Amino acid sequence: MNEIKYIQKLDDLSFFSLHHHNRYSSKYQKYYPEIFLSVTTIISAVMFFSTYPEEINFVAILYLLFSILYYAYLRLTRKRKLLKHFKKFYTEGKDFTESELTIRFEDLFILTQSKNVESKIPYENLTRLSIGTEALYVYISNIQALILPNRIFHSPMESQTIIDFLIQKNGNLIAPLK
Repeated sequence: MNEIKYIQKLDDLSFFSLHHHNRYSSKYQKYYPEIFLSVTTIISAVMFFSTYPEEINFVAILYLLFSILYYAYLRLTRKRKLLKHFKKFYTEGKDFTESELTIRFEDLFILTQSKNVESKIPYENLTRLSIGTEALYVYISNIQALILPNRIFHSPMESQTIIDFLIQKNGNLIAPLK
């Protein structure tokens, strides 16, 4: 079919990790802070309102207000914190170097080539396609994917052509939802 060459950057990997975390991690992992905050807020409110005199109810109301503000803070800063965490994950203990990646769509397999690694991925091994805000992800396993950043496509039709081609090669793939 065709060949795609691009420089794979740290941001590409970090955005993939963020996309995978948001889409495919368990609900418990994604919403643990909110679950913890909700449970402690409910318990403290019930304790304060049921066991203490009315003068202390001010403390319960203040705690609820701080909980709401903290929840808003969590929602506003989650993406930035996760990206920072993923970047640290990819660079900790080593220097991350951007590398040129070549992805060639052959008749029987996808050939990927980077500096020292070459791999052939049969189309039957593809598990799913996923469209993120930053890239098209072609999953090879449950946690590994080929990353095709939006910056390499000149138009949305190019990415749609690749999606259609992959669905044609592997009938088990489902057209991704945006």
